[in-house]
Amino acid sequence: MESYTGSVFKVKGIHFISLYLRNLGASLVGFIIIIMLNVFTPLDFFKIQRAFLFAEGGWTLFFLFIPMTLALVILLQFHFQRPIANLSTLLNTRKDIPAALLEKARQRLLNLPFIIALINLTIYLVIPVLVASSFYFFKDTPIRTCLFLIFRVFMIGLIAAGLSFFLVEDHSRKKLVPSFFPKGRLNAQPGTIKISVLRRIRVLNMAGTLNPMIILLITLTFVLWEVQGNTISAGQLSNEVFLFTIILCGIFITIALRLNVLVGNSILIPIREMLDVVREVRNGDFTTRIKVFSNDEIGILGDAGNDMIEGLLEREKIRDTFGKYVTPEIRDLILEGSIPLNGERTEATLLFADLRDFTHYVEENDPEEVIRSMRAYFTAMQRAIGKHKGLVLQYVGDEIEAVFGVPLSYDDHTDKAVMAALEMRKSLKELNKQRIKEGKVPFRHGIGIHTGEVLAGNTGSEDRLSYALIGDTVNLASRIQELTKTFHCDVMVSESTVKRLSHAFNVKKEMPQPVKGHSKHITVYQVLE
Repeated sequence: MESYTGSVFKVKGIHFISLYLRNLGASLVGFIIIIMLNVFTPLDFFKIQRAFLFAEGGWTLFFLFIPMTLALVILLQFHFQRPIANLSTLLNTRKDIPAALLEKARQRLLNLPFIIALINLTIYLVIPVLVASSFYFFKDTPIRTCLFLIFRVFMIGLIAAGLSFFLVEDHSRKKLVPSFFPKGRLNAQPGTIKISVLRRIRVLNMAGTLNPMIILLITLTFVLWEVQGNTISAGQLSNEVFLFTIILCGIFITIALRLNVLVGNSILIPIREMLDVVREVRNGDFTTRIKVFSNDEIGILGDAGNDMIEGLLEREKIRDTFGKYVTPEIRDLILEGSIPLNGERTEATLLFADLRDFTHYVEENDPEEVIRSMRAYFTAMQRAIGKHKGLVLQYVGDEIEAVFGVPLSYDDHTDKAVMAALEMRKSLKELNKQRIKEGKVPFRHGIGIHTGEVLAGNTGSEDRLSYALIGDTVNLASRIQELTKTFHCDVMVSESTVKRLSHAFNVKKEMPQPVKGHSKHITVYQVLE
């Protein structure tokens, strides 16, 4: 047993009634065409039969014959549709579906237009053979006339079969295929008959041009054959032939137009569907999918398009996930291959932020609480940094390393870094208000900023790379952050940064300070409110 939950449609009984009506409609069209052509055919045989029908009660026999034939068509259609109807019943009740039934019903649904067309074509071949044989054996009708009768009805049968094929296929595509194949893959269904787009066009061409031409040619051949030695006037013959030709053209123009719509829709509707989905995907919606209605080239193309969208969605998920480990800007440059393997020298502004008394905080709180608090802090600081075009390179423990001016270059990276620090100060105040309200200890941090030359690029091993900034500028920015403890402030910047500022900030110059790793003292500034 298989649980089938892919369908979101209910298969209503009216859909099956419509299938019967479409098939019956195609058969009735065939009968009407035969009647009209026989009425207007300028041959003595058909004139005799018309006299029989009108004068000798033949209409009663004729109208009994049609319902019996249509009843046979319906019975055969009912038999071949049973697996489809059984599966639809289970779909509507949402019960578990046997895998064998699912396989058979899907196979039968795709083959149903072919089966129904074959039923109609067989009936249009068997019945005229029986009728012609009765004329030949019981009415002494010439063999050539009997063969002509069989040929004509069979040609009309081709039209009726083609019409039933496209009518049934059109309805099943719209109403049944979406329920039976919610994920597409019609082409992968084994045991099914496939008709290519080229063959559809050829069927349309045959129905609209070749078939009526053959009927007209054979009819005229029999007419000429019959008039040899006949006393019929040329005017009467030409009038009858002309009228027959008009009727024939009118019938087949109507049929051709209907078939043209059906064949055109079978090609154009899926293509329009694909174009609509492509537009959605181009706008960034990777959740939409192409509806696959057929197992021809267009269906294969639809499945390939869905596979492509799945791949794009997976790529987007990887890209988004990757962007949570590195900044989106660095992620995009890495994916584009734009970051030099050996790095590049450039000027940038580094920002380091570090929480105060964090070790004591970890000792006094549960790990889960520490993680939640750190995430809230990092999220607030990252937003403040990102608001001013900064990029968070990494989180190390309770420390943040951010850069301004690389890998995306811009001139005012020093101003952006200081503005980001002020934004971080503001964000920390807002975060602490919430922490105090929740009865938690407020956070304090120190921020250090320095501007200078760095080597920006990929570092690490050949198998595992990491984007990083290397150089004395990085180390000095970290040392300046530590000096905030000495001066009991939260934001300090280097003299190198202050000299490059294009906007006026409220800063206070401090005495030169020694820093670890430097032989000379450095001048730093407090950034005030």
